Amino acid sequence: MGYHDHMQKIAEIDILGDKDLQQRVTRLSLVIAAITLVAAVLLGALAGGEEIGVWWWVALAVGSLVALPVHELVHAAAFKLLCPGCRVSFGFQDAFLYTKTDGAVLRRACMVAVLLAPAALVSAAVAAAATLAGCPVLAVLLAGLHLSGCSGDVLMVAEALREPLCTHVRDMETGISLLSDASERP
Repeated sequence: MGYHDHMQKIAEIDILGDKDLQQRVTRLSLVIAAITLVAAVLLGALAGGEEIGVWWWVALAVGSLVALPVHELVHAAAFKLLCPGCRVSFGFQDAFLYTKTDGAVLRRACMVAVLLAPAALVSAAVAAAATLAGCPVLAVLLAGLHLSGCSGDVLMVAEALREPLCTHVRDMETGISLLSDASERP
């Protein structure tokens, strides 16, 4: 009997198969994208505008596309750091690129860190790069568009944190399972 075999499954969050959850992800993503657009327009108006030429548009497109695989690599690095020995691989389904393990079980706080690491690190990196290039409006757009793509991760974190009995989280092919370790409950 393995260390995690005595845990009870509380809930399963199927980010790739649950249509209602996918609709929530889409709504959150659109809200973040709309806020980003408003912030970029306001910043552009307050800062006196930003020269937007062909290279600016190229930087927006390339920055947005490169952020996707980097996002998944950050998830993979976080898994390797917080779950030594777990096997990490990648998948693609319905326009979702994702990182997966072989069912690794992490403490809830560690899985929250794995899920939120790209939102923090990749968003900060693209914003810093554009800011250093003298393009603050581009920085807001790149960071905000990346954050809008993190909606699934954010909603999985919200579900894990909302469940008071959840002590551990199992990574699944299509999302996560919330687990309770009775020996750790007060």
